[in-house]
Amino acid sequence: MKILGVVVLLLLFSCNSENNKSEIETKELKGTLDGYYDGKNVSASMRRYIEQWGQTEPTQNEFYSSFSYHGLKGLGYEEGISRRDPSTIIKVEDTYYVYYTRSPKTAPPVGYKKATKSLPANTWDMCDIYYATSKDGKTWKEQGITAARGPEGEFDDRSVFTPDIMVYKGKYYLYYQAVKFPYTERSKNVIGMSWSNSPEGPWHRHPEPVLVPGKPGKFGNDSSKRSDITEYGDFDSQKVHDPNLIVRDGKIWMYYKAHPMGVGSEHKAPRGVELKKPYPNFSMGVAIADSPEGPFVKHPLNPVSASGHEALVWPYKEGVASMITANGPEKNTIQWAKDGVNFEVKANIVLPPDAAGLYCKDKYDNTTNGIGFTWGMCHIAQSKSKPWAYLFGFKCDLSQEIEDLKHKGENIRFDAESRKKSTGRK
Repeated sequence: MKILGVVVLLLLFSCNSENNKSEIETKELKGTLDGYYDGKNVSASMRRYIEQWGQTEPTQNEFYSSFSYHGLKGLGYEEGISRRDPSTIIKVEDTYYVYYTRSPKTAPPVGYKKATKSLPANTWDMCDIYYATSKDGKTWKEQGITAARGPEGEFDDRSVFTPDIMVYKGKYYLYYQAVKFPYTERSKNVIGMSWSNSPEGPWHRHPEPVLVPGKPGKFGNDSSKRSDITEYGDFDSQKVHDPNLIVRDGKIWMYYKAHPMGVGSEHKAPRGVELKKPYPNFSMGVAIADSPEGPFVKHPLNPVSASGHEALVWPYKEGVASMITANGPEKNTIQWAKDGVNFEVKANIVLPPDAAGLYCKDKYDNTTNGIGFTWGMCHIAQSKSKPWAYLFGFKCDLSQEIEDLKHKGENIRFDAESRKKSTGRK
């Protein structure tokens, strides 16, 4: 009987293998370029080239771009001051405006455990939102504070950072990440808002957050690490941050970066607690509102991206495009969703800007035919030799309006120094 059972199992396995093989072989292609592959079987890679990439070289893909970088006068590196996380860049009459995270002049960051009321934990701690103006997008003049930290004891009394600016019905709205003192690895992060009748202020602080984290999990008691959890909560149970906005279908769409409680919990001790979560450590959600003050309602399909380090979106044609960088299985890609929710990978990119702010002139126009963009601003993160972040400019071709072959090149290579520093900033 045992021998008979083994024979039956082998026969079943053989039949299943033949069925799978037959299914692959009979899935013939249709509508290929010039009918060249119609009715033929191809390799898995060639099938992706045909079905996913449309038999199109990256240099002819509207969603593909390379990036070039340049310094910015007035916003470069400065000892003791961190400037980072630029907002969307807007133009009012003949002047460009950008809003960004800025620290006071301090000692270098000391980490969460050593941080005090006068010593920052990191380069986005103890910050306010500043703004700068420019006539050409290259030379900038820092003008001063827009959104300041809130009163002592409030949700935003420790730091406000990672801003985005929205122009809506003649008014200006700043959305930003906020934390209260003491600022630790486990601190909840929320999104606050201030508004003004002018891009230069005065700014009026909204008295409460417009978006807060989701259902919490439970932190462990054995350490103060954020990776030490005994239960996980929602995908955004610890932090909602890096807001990035568009106006679409007559509503305000706020895309945001999400962190759960227990980032890193999947690792073995001491780094983690070997507790896997059903969602990524880094993801992007979206919340939609009828008015700038909210309420912002989180979309039921959240997270809408399972990768990325910052939320970065812009209207493109009838849908929404997103630059996904740094983290997750689909990092360093441009993605697009016709409905603004169900994103698909459209291009792979190399060396994209960190924490980019775009000059996208129709971002808040409720457009049904988004044009895209060709330039913006990013930050150069802190390093051991330069412990304060600073702002940098970039160019690209992610626009319907131009065809810039300089920014459609492939075969991008890195020199020896870049490769040596690829696993750590020195």
